Amino acid sequence: MERERKQAVWAIWFIVFPVFVFFIVDHFRAFPGENVTGLLSFAVLIILVSLFPIRIKSTSLIPLHGIALAVFLQFGLIAEMAVTQLALFTALLMLRLSKKEIYRIPFNSVIFLGVSMVSAGVFYLLGGTTGSMERMTADVVIPAAGYALTFFITNHLFIYVAIKYLTKRDVSFWDEGLKWEAFSAVMIVPVGLTVAMLYNQIGFMAILIMGIPFVSVSLILRQFHNSETTNGLLKKVSSYGYQVNENLSVDKIIDLFMDHVQTIFPVDAVHVYDYNPKDGLRFRNSTESVEGRQVDKLSLKVSQTSETLHFQSYKQWREVETQDILSDTESVISVPVMRNQECVAVITLTSGRKRVFEKRHVMILEFMANYLAVAVQNARNYEMKKKESERCALTNLYNFRYFENLLLEKFDKGTSEDQQFAIILLDLDHFKRVNDTYGHHSGNEVLCQVADVLTNTVGSAGTVARYGGEEFVVLIEDTNLSFARSLAETLRQALENQPFVVENDLGEGNESLINITASIGVAGKSEPDETAMAVLRNADRAMYTGAKQQGRNRVAQFS
Repeated sequence: MERERKQAVWAIWFIVFPVFVFFIVDHFRAFPGENVTGLLSFAVLIILVSLFPIRIKSTSLIPLHGIALAVFLQFGLIAEMAVTQLALFTALLMLRLSKKEIYRIPFNSVIFLGVSMVSAGVFYLLGGTTGSMERMTADVVIPAAGYALTFFITNHLFIYVAIKYLTKRDVSFWDEGLKWEAFSAVMIVPVGLTVAMLYNQIGFMAILIMGIPFVSVSLILRQFHNSETTNGLLKKVSSYGYQVNENLSVDKIIDLFMDHVQTIFPVDAVHVYDYNPKDGLRFRNSTESVEGRQVDKLSLKVSQTSETLHFQSYKQWREVETQDILSDTESVISVPVMRNQECVAVITLTSGRKRVFEKRHVMILEFMANYLAVAVQNARNYEMKKKESERCALTNLYNFRYFENLLLEKFDKGTSEDQQFAIILLDLDHFKRVNDTYGHHSGNEVLCQVADVLTNTVGSAGTVARYGGEEFVVLIEDTNLSFARSLAETLRQALENQPFVVENDLGEGNESLINITASIGVAGKSEPDETAMAVLRNADRAMYTGAKQQGRNRVAQFS
């Protein structure tokens, strides 16, 4: 909610609530003394009930409406509004609202005041009366049912309108929780009537009799809900495991991890830190490491101790870290990512609300951290093996096996017959002399320098690979022969004008500068049914017959 709207909510509450307090004080001045104990007992009961909400799926059901109805039937509207507000403040305090959410106190207070008055108005319009209730007759049940139905409809309607137009959030009126709220509304009538009738007959003992089942059932269902919630979270973790496979890169795995963390945990921010002995912790924002980003001391401590930290509020960790780095943070979970009994990363979750992370969240995050460590290591191993199978170990260019598969996949397997491409094949001139004069190590150094020249010159215009020995090949997609020949001439000149550094391994080992030239052949796809390997052979023919045999250090085009 925007700041101006929050201020408007507070302003309305500061106007309405003092008026409400005035009516309470004025009402209780004339309140019968014999009813004080009963009302206080109802207040204690409604507070206990609000402390233990019944959780069903994503909805919290608090049977305080039924107790509020009993108070309304027995003591009237002002008493009902008082105990309802008391229960509301208790429930909101249990949520440990952050500073940004504190507006929910006046927000819900005003809504409940309005709901109570509208519901009471319907009750009175249907002929209902408050006070002593001895039997469940139609003149009592019908107004009570109208009260409960009105309470349900107006409460949901007020909240829906307020959220939609004050917070500007896109919410649905008919959501999943509505049916459970409807169920709660149905239960209001029998609960309220039963409590009111029992109180009228046996007094204080009625509250004790009804209170024990309320709290007991709530605790049982709460434990059941915790188990169901944990199972649901574990299913989401399993979903992450299903989506991770060896074909994903490390960055994709971390992206996927962060996405799932934000859906599984009630989190405001996810901090992932890579760790290595040389640089320590480095902040990682999804797919990129951010240099110079200050690491919070909580994460640093986890990396040093390899032990999980779990804090429910800022008071618990303020001696370790300030809120300058973890701004607007209350709750924190920070877990180590372990591999081979060493901390290789740290994952820190933060929230601006107090007591938002539970013990099950810690357990699940530790489980996900261990899974992440294995997944990342498997991905790195896969990437390394893939690189070794695709790259020339000497020049780090693609090898011919990769280049051949690239040609087959792109141009010979179901691709468009009209797709144009060209191939440049070059062979270094008199390269054997380099090996014979300076040694094979120097020859290898020259090949690496040639690879750098080709890569820098071609850039993103094509794919460079080592064809074998002192031969190199370049694939240019979606082009014509004119551009390919021009690029080939640029490559020839770049090699001719580049001095190459060699060490004389066969002599005294001193460095020398030598010149290298290349004979280059160019070929392009000329027929619709021409295969990519045929184009490669044509480039090879052009290189030997049109360049090598015609004096070397030249570009020849196949025709």
